[in-house]
Order: sequence, then structure tokens, then C-alpha cells
Amino acid sequence: MLDSAVTTLQRAYNEGQQELTLQQFFLKARGAYKRVEHFAEYYNPATACSLNGAAIDKVEEEDPTKIIPPEGFQVVEELMFPHIDTARQSELRHQIAMLVSNAQRLRKVSETIELTDSHVFDALKLQIVRITTLGIVGFDSPIASYSLEESAVSLEEIQKTIELYAPNKGLTAFTEINHGFTRTQLFLKQAQSFDEFDRVDFITAYITPLLKSLHSVQSSLNIQYKKDLRALSAQTNSLFEIGSWDVNFFAPNYARPLTKEKIELGKLLFFDPILSKNTDRSCASCHQPERGFTDGLPTSRTMNGSEGKLRNAPTMLFAGMQNSAFYDQHVMYLEDQATGVITNQIEMHGSLKEVVEKLKNSEEYLELFRKAFGNNKDGSVTDWNIRVALASFVRSLTPMNAPFDRFMKGDAAAISSEAKQGFNLFSGKAKCATCHFMPFFNGTVPPHFTETEAEVIGVPSKSDTINTAIDPDVGKFTLNNAEIEKFAFKTPTLRNIALTAPYMHNGVYKTLEQVIDFYNRGGGEGIGIHLQNQTLPPDKLNLTEKEKSALISFLKTLTDTTGTTSRPFRLPEIISAHGKIRQVGGRY
Repeated sequence: MLDSAVTTLQRAYNEGQQELTLQQFFLKARGAYKRVEHFAEYYNPATACSLNGAAIDKVEEEDPTKIIPPEGFQVVEELMFPHIDTARQSELRHQIAMLVSNAQRLRKVSETIELTDSHVFDALKLQIVRITTLGIVGFDSPIASYSLEESAVSLEEIQKTIELYAPNKGLTAFTEINHGFTRTQLFLKQAQSFDEFDRVDFITAYITPLLKSLHSVQSSLNIQYKKDLRALSAQTNSLFEIGSWDVNFFAPNYARPLTKEKIELGKLLFFDPILSKNTDRSCASCHQPERGFTDGLPTSRTMNGSEGKLRNAPTMLFAGMQNSAFYDQHVMYLEDQATGVITNQIEMHGSLKEVVEKLKNSEEYLELFRKAFGNNKDGSVTDWNIRVALASFVRSLTPMNAPFDRFMKGDAAAISSEAKQGFNLFSGKAKCATCHFMPFFNGTVPPHFTETEAEVIGVPSKSDTINTAIDPDVGKFTLNNAEIEKFAFKTPTLRNIALTAPYMHNGVYKTLEQVIDFYNRGGGEGIGIHLQNQTLPPDKLNLTEKEKSALISFLKTLTDTTGTTSRPFRLPEIISAHGKIRQVGGRY
């Protein structure tokens, strides 16, 4: 059906049919893709990306000098909506031909796949998550805004697949889920417009019950759940339950599993200035729990107290739920981040080798390391284990108990009506959720959460909307010297954003109002910073003052420091000169 639909589109284009007719054929073709997306993404993710990946250039991981141009439905959409770009006809013809080729490839490789019931139900659940986090926010239909209709088509196909399991099995469960699918599709189809769609109601009143019904059906059929290591549990009924997530997925093999003992040791080390050369600075110097694990400064102070040479201190809350660290993503794991900060001459100027020797002079630390890592006391204190302990503490800072979480879990009084409107704007008209993905509201892409994105948004050096200039920090460009990554920075979490001002990698904006104004203008492009590689859409959002206020109201419901704000009462005693002057959290 898919290859037939894209072939029809190609034929219509080659025949020179009218613009509206071609656009309708395009929508039918992508609708056909949405009917098979759950299996395409599950079994053939590379081909699925070729068919419907983001319309942006990417750097080849193994060869940073090679740029991979985008292809697929999203590229074709840009060329056909709102009107066909007559200046790029040859490119459009080529892209449609690629669609035909990739659709045929998908059909051929799919013919040899051996399906299992466990895999089928896993794919269906992941597709519902994909619809919730990407579909209804317009991630893959940013111009045509046809995401709601396509989500309904996808749900219809999921329903048909589940009906294949229906005869004489779990009658009550099947009746319930069929009703759920029917009413969910109807809700999508009755939406007046993309901007006005009530995503709050959709998730709480339709998607959450649907996930629970799917769980009931799978259990009634005695179909096993996938037990592989993944970010989101195969048994999940909600994206906002802490039990749905496994932070071990984001950790290297040698750091698993996350244990209470590692966390407790890591917390002490996090607040212990023994890690720095002068024994005056700790991790908590720049990541203060009272400030959402930031320091409240535009850019953090260096070892000698100066400002401007470092970046804005990012929050450590939910830092474990991503696939890279630092704004420029130059390391993958928190363990490597710890090494980078401790050994950086202008941050802590420490030496892990020296820290190991200092810690061995503490009977308390020796016992804590033994409990966390086993072996004999002395052998457990290694630079490797210091890194793992610190990273373990940071990974524990994932409470999932914000007012918005509680609302999504059934507490109807947890957030205001204005905040609900703000979430609908965040996920709709304001387009925030196309980069800050639920439920962590960072750049970690659902539903597999294997990639954390970076964006070029055009951050200015000063909060000036008239005489503007791009901030000189080139971000990811320093890693590969790839022009398309110049001024690219990792998409951070928005959780606890009310506590973590000032904002952006350089701390240029002091308030959320300023941040929203920046995005409302179209990012850098909207304030006179013209970057050819800006990935943020340059279009104005045209938000009203009331809508801006609602957005901020929603963002404040992401405040969540449950169980994370306490500091150690004391630090373990160290029998040395260094042990006598240490202050919990450091002196500055």
C-alpha cells in the first residue's frame, strides 16, 4: 500500500497535476506510511529514518567531514507546503524518487521478518508513545500540520492489528480496548485545528487509559513483555511514573547497576572539596541543590573567581536521562563529565590520582567504597570508582514528582487551568515540544531515547533585540569543525527551569519572559542574527501576552526537587592536612 501510494504521487508529479492534487496525494502517501510506521520503526529503523527522518543535515559519526543530506516525507513536505517551491523542482522530483525507492526497500526487507507476539505488542506500545510524544506535537509535520489526522490513521492500524488476537481470548479486555481506540480516534478527528487541540485531555483521558488497556490485553493473552535493557519499560502504562524508567540504560556497562551504596558515596563526594586542587571547591559549588543544582550566575566562576570563561552551569536534576554531557556533547557519559570537570584547570584543577591517595587516608571513605564496590577496602578506592559514584548520585536526581507529573498520574488539582493551557501551547502552537520532548522535556528523542539532540537557535551575546550579535561560543563546532554544527548546543531539560535562571549556555537571559520572547521572534533569525544553519524554525510564533503567561505557568509546574535538596551534615574524616579544612559544598 505504501509503495503504491508514493508511486501514485510520483506519477501525478511527473504528469504536472495541480498543486492541491499533488498535496493531497502526498498526504495520502504519508498516511500510508503511518499505517506501517510501528513495524517500520521497530524492525527497520534505518529505512524508516530514510522515509520520515528530520529534514536537517547530519554529520557522519565515523567521518565528521561527511555531511548526510536529509531525505523522505519531511523534506518533500517542505518543498510542497504551503505551496510547491517552483525554484526547487528538480530537488522535489529527486526526493519523490527516493521515497519510491525507500518504500520499495521497506516492503522487500519486511517480507522476510519473522514476527513474534512479544515483538508485535512491543511495537504497538512504542507507536502509541511515539504518537504521544512526537505525533501530536507536529514533530514530523511541521508545515502541513497534518499530525492529528495521521495519528488517527496510525491508531486505526494498531487497532486492526490487535483485533487479529481477539477471537475467543480475553473478551472483556478486547471490548474495552476497542472502545478505547474508537473514542481516541474520534477525539483526534474532531479537533478543530492543530493549534486548538486539547493535548492535556488527549493524554490523560485517552492515551493513558489506552496504554492500560493494551497492558491488560497483553497480560490476558499471556504474551511476554520484552526484558531487554531500555530507557522506557516495556510494561509501562505511563510516561510520568518513575517506575517506568531505567536510568541504567543511560549508564556505561561498568557503572551498572545503580545502587543505594553508590548513590550515598557519590553524594558525599559531590559535596566534598577534596576533589579540587585547593580543597575549596566542590561539585556543589556550581551545582547548588537550593538553586536546582545550578549557581544562579550567567557563567560559572573559574578557580580564581573570574567570570566569562566558563558556560552557564546546567542543572544536575534529570541529567542522567540523556545520552551526552556538556553543552557541546563532547562526552557521552556522566562518568566522563566528572573527569572533565575535576581535571579542568579553570574549574577544579584536580587530579583523580591524587584524590585517590587522599581518600585512602579516611577510614570512613574506605568503608563506604568497600560497601559500594566490594573487594578489599584499599582496592575499592580507584579513580574509576570515584567517577562511577559521582555519576550514580547524579543519576539518582530523577524524582518525577513535579505538579505536572502528579497531574498526569491522576491528581486533577495538581495544576491550574492556565498551566493546562500552557502545556497545550507548549505542545502545539509554540512548538516547544518538537525539541524538548516529553517526559523529560530535554533533547532525548522518544520513544527509544537513544539520541540526545543539539540545535542551532542563534543565541545572542547580549539580551538586545536591536543591535544583536551571535555569541562567539561555537558549541559543537569545536569537536569536528563541521560548519553545520557551528553554534549548536545540546537541548537541555526544562524541568526545574523556574529555579535555574539565568538561561542559555551563556546565561544571556535573566527571565523566562525574555526566553519566550526570543523564541516568539523566531530565535536568532528574528532578532537579526542570520545563520544559514539555524535549525530552529525562523518563523514568528505570534503568541499573545496571555499565551506567553500560560506557557510560563506550565513551565513552573515542572519544578521538582523532591528528596534532592539536602546536603550532608558532615564529610568523612580524612587524616591529613586537607581533611581539616574541608567545608561541605566547598567555600566558593
